[in-house]
Amino acid sequence: MDKEKQYRGLIGDVKRFYENEAQHHRHEPLYLSWYDGCEEINLWTYWQGRGCLDARIMLVGQDWGSPGDCSESYMSQFEEFNCGRRSAYRMEGTSITDEHLIALFSSLGLGYDISDGSPHNPDLFFTNFVLGYRNRGFSGGFKQRWLRENKDFFLRLAEIIEPEIIICLGRNAFHGVMMAYGQKVRFRYYNAFIVSKENPVELSFPSGKRAYVFAEAHCGTMGTLNRSRLKDSEGVTGIELQKKDWQRIKEYLART
Repeated sequence: MDKEKQYRGLIGDVKRFYENEAQHHRHEPLYLSWYDGCEEINLWTYWQGRGCLDARIMLVGQDWGSPGDCSESYMSQFEEFNCGRRSAYRMEGTSITDEHLIALFSSLGLGYDISDGSPHNPDLFFTNFVLGYRNRGFSGGFKQRWLRENKDFFLRLAEIIEPEIIICLGRNAFHGVMMAYGQKVRFRYYNAFIVSKENPVELSFPSGKRAYVFAEAHCGTMGTLNRSRLKDSEGVTGIELQKKDWQRIKEYLART
């Protein structure tokens, strides 16, 4: 089976899973469901990843917020994508996370300009680890079972794309990827692990190809603030420290 058929089959399985989950958990204050306007594995994939099933770099976030809490004009772009009327992802009132991602990819010095929202970087594939969508809000209340529910889906996605580099934004994303591959990585402080010799973690795909999984700070407001709290970071902003962290990614890309 070719990659596109595997990818479409995965999307269908995730959709069916979350349609069923929503029925079982909709009595809870916070639950996940599928968003019918998504025809990719994740809404983030519309920014970078559409048609990029041979991407070198997979960026993995934690989870998407509630589509119902986003503006109607912002969410309408996905229908436009699906109908072929739009080709560039619109970052409405660009968030700190998006601004920092633009800066971090630019800092690699490899021509990864993602600032205009055009998915023209075949090397890049963006997704969240948790593929369902919150019924309300954008953060808080994260459930560890969401990682367990998505680990097999992520495994299938990674083994379709076979990226050389997997960048995990934040502890939960990294923990989820390690869970998917049955890896136990022990550390006391996530930020200390980011700069340790144990980062990245090497994985192998069934084909024999290798991937390097990088634990990185989440580049949103809180993750960037927390990154600047290590004792070696005095006088350096969190985003500058993250740019320095990402230079190791560039080193590994040169090896592959």
